[in-house]
Amino acid sequence: MDFRPDLEKVRYCMRQIASHPFSGTEVGHVLDDALDCSGKMIRSTLLLASAGFGPDSENKKDRLCMLAAMIELTHLASLIHDDIVDESDFRRGKASIQSKHHKDAAVYAGDFLITRVNYTLAREHLNESSMTLSKTIERMCMGEIGQAKCRYRTDIGVSDYLSNIRGKTAELFKAACLIGSREAGADADAIDSLKNVGENLGIMFQLRDDLLDFTSDRNEIGKASHIDFKEGIYTMPVLHALANDREHKLLAAMQKNAEASLSESEIKETEKLVVELGGVEQTKREITNCRIRIEELLKGLPDGESKNLLSELTAKLELSM
Repeated sequence: MDFRPDLEKVRYCMRQIASHPFSGTEVGHVLDDALDCSGKMIRSTLLLASAGFGPDSENKKDRLCMLAAMIELTHLASLIHDDIVDESDFRRGKASIQSKHHKDAAVYAGDFLITRVNYTLAREHLNESSMTLSKTIERMCMGEIGQAKCRYRTDIGVSDYLSNIRGKTAELFKAACLIGSREAGADADAIDSLKNVGENLGIMFQLRDDLLDFTSDRNEIGKASHIDFKEGIYTMPVLHALANDREHKLLAAMQKNAEASLSESEIKETEKLVVELGGVEQTKREITNCRIRIEELLKGLPDGESKNLLSELTAKLELSM
């Protein structure tokens, strides 16, 4: 299924929702730059694909594209705020909003986008989707707070980590599938399956991102190098490696990192240790397990273009790790 025409409509809706009276001003430039940061629009695609399992997907295409735009703007606002917290200079290979326009402007841009989403949900009387998206943002914040509480801790486990990423990353994937399928009139069983597909895709996406410090040059994709470990955010590869750390070399590095930032050479040695201790391979197995769960969920859904698209997206996420 070719969603490109629909995604162009989603982009149009994003600009309509985020319209503002500041054209030509510094504020306007900030908001325009923020909208230019939209990436592959995976969450929008998930919403539209999930809607394909309902009988009203074609009749409600305009409404669905508007909802997909709101999902994407929510994601975009969260990225802007993440970059402020992380003090990131780049986002998707471009200067981040906070580095280009300073933190104050970035805060206001993110807040403005969320406010416009909420206003549009109320104006269009999308009450059920509004409640879902509000609850989703709450859980995203709880995931970020949970992650912040775990910083530099060596006693957290995989279950703590998964709880945090289900909130901060997977919850919006899940919401996209729920909103799309429900608005299109899918049956209760399909909606439940698609929610679980979305959650597992979100977990896959985050695990794949976690692997980038260990499998590629993050500068090639416009992200700061090694920032998670430096900031005491110990991701799945690190946690799996720590469980295999019989000589406590990794533990010693993590303890030192909590006291004083490690040098670049020390970070690289630590990342080699994570690989040697099996953290990367075990994380890849976790991603494969997510893919298997998604395939089982998809078996119970009707065949068609939407199902094929979800299957292809899952396979791409696994292959790109």
